[in-house]
Amino acid sequence: MKTLFSLGLLLGFGWTAAAQQFATRDAHIAFLSETPIEDIRAESHEASAILDVASGRLAFQVPILSFHFPKALMEEHFNENYMESEQYPKASFRGTLVGLDPSATGAQEVTAKGTLEMHGVAVEREVTGTMVRTETGWSIEAAFSVPCTDHDIDIPKVVSENIAEVIDVTLSATLAPR
Repeated sequence: MKTLFSLGLLLGFGWTAAAQQFATRDAHIAFLSETPIEDIRAESHEASAILDVASGRLAFQVPILSFHFPKALMEEHFNENYMESEQYPKASFRGTLVGLDPSATGAQEVTAKGTLEMHGVAVEREVTGTMVRTETGWSIEAAFSVPCTDHDIDIPKVVSENIAEVIDVTLSATLAPR
């Protein structure tokens, strides 16, 4: 609850219109670094998200340490060498949805325009995704790419053939009323 409350304060949500607010603490975020030599995958089921339908504001936040890899050594290198998770413990996105029709039924394509902050670097981004109004809330899915250089994530030359310069990210979340 503290994380969602912090996200709400960060966006300046007025907590009075609860029927227009939807949230989750178990959004799924996965990423893939695909190279001819090696594919590196990781995922987290611990991302928090909050949506204010009336304003179109949306925020996601994920603890970097919540990403898990098939190999423990990959996870260790990711946290210590690349993401510096102790210094930069979270990644977040704060933005506004364009193209959302709250009364529409079925899937609708939307664009979230906002700021992706990761590894201490904030970058303006536009992320296209799909939203569906469900019986009890909203379902969100998106896929986008993140260049490592955008967030000052250094890839040493010795492993540059094993790690992609651009990481593919997928996100899925089911948000329920607050």
